[in-house]
Amino acid sequence: MKRNKAKIALVTGVSQGLAKNTSLALAKKGVGVIVTDRSSEAKVNSVVSVIAYCGHSPIAETD
Repeated sequence: MKRNKAKIALVTGVSQGLAKNTSLALAKKGVGVIVTDRSSEAKVNSVVSVIAYCGHSPIAETD
């Protein structure tokens, strides 16, 4: 089985807890991250800011 070299992850519920930590850990390892949450935009933007600080351009979506 061949592995895809493109590394992109979709992480939901990123405003807190395990999903937040997972998205940050993935970004630190060089994985592109798409984050989404139904929570407040401010909480999602704080995660996006940290991911951007790691040198990535995250995509964020709130409901």
